[in-house]
Amino acid sequence: MDLSYDREQTARAYDAYGEKEWARHETTPFNRVSFEVHRHYLERFIRPGDRVLEAGAASGRFTVELARLGARIVAIDISPGQLELNAANVAAAGVGSAVEDRELADIVDLAAYADASFDAVVCYGGPLSHVLDRADDALRELIRVTAPGGHLLVGVMSLHGSLHAFLEAADAEIQEFGIDEMEAINATGDLPTHHSSLGTPAHLFSWDELRTKLERLDGDIVAASAANFLSIGNDELCERWRQDPAMWARFLAWEIRSCAQPGAIDAGTHMIAVVRRRASDRPG
Repeated sequence: MDLSYDREQTARAYDAYGEKEWARHETTPFNRVSFEVHRHYLERFIRPGDRVLEAGAASGRFTVELARLGARIVAIDISPGQLELNAANVAAAGVGSAVEDRELADIVDLAAYADASFDAVVCYGGPLSHVLDRADDALRELIRVTAPGGHLLVGVMSLHGSLHAFLEAADAEIQEFGIDEMEAINATGDLPTHHSSLGTPAHLFSWDELRTKLERLDGDIVAASAANFLSIGNDELCERWRQDPAMWARFLAWEIRSCAQPGAIDAGTHMIAVVRRRASDRPG
């Protein structure tokens, strides 16, 4: 299996995905938890007044959160349709003035932006998983535009955690496509188009693989987390606890603490990592 990044295919897939990108954060309890864990790291590392590049901003879920934290945002995406939704959703949330600009742009080539031009860079969700063989190029670009001492926050799709969460779906795909294809996915992390619900290929990362790529950036990994862990497989209980705000807040604190444990990072549907760019970095 040899997958190469196709920008146009990915852009078309997200154009077609439309409002589902906004809604996916609420479709299941563990998706809602994933959103809260992602937001936790924004709250931890984004400061009021920071100029933030949101790379792969999509329909605006995290654009809204960045705005509420007082950031000044440049939102980029390869999907024109998602950028239109971003503008509408951010305006509906009443925080449109926080967005300095929205532009069609690709994380593998950020030449339009100068070195160290953002206090922080956020690349959550699917972008790094969809650029496939260009992931190293994308990471070099993302850290290049991050100011010394600033933070790069990234999220990727998780190989082992996705299998954990969607084992029944994996069984259905084995019945349809055969065991050899599932073995190949598990061996490489490469998810071909006909196995993807989005209709575009993706790479599912292990933590060892992602950590190795991040360590090449000459930055310091200052945080790593699964996006969900305790919540996976516990839909009914999570829904009951969510009806009690105090219990829900307590559970989210448990989840955030558990997701950051070394043994849990691989076990969520996505992984989050934060890299602080060193003052001496000279990415090339």
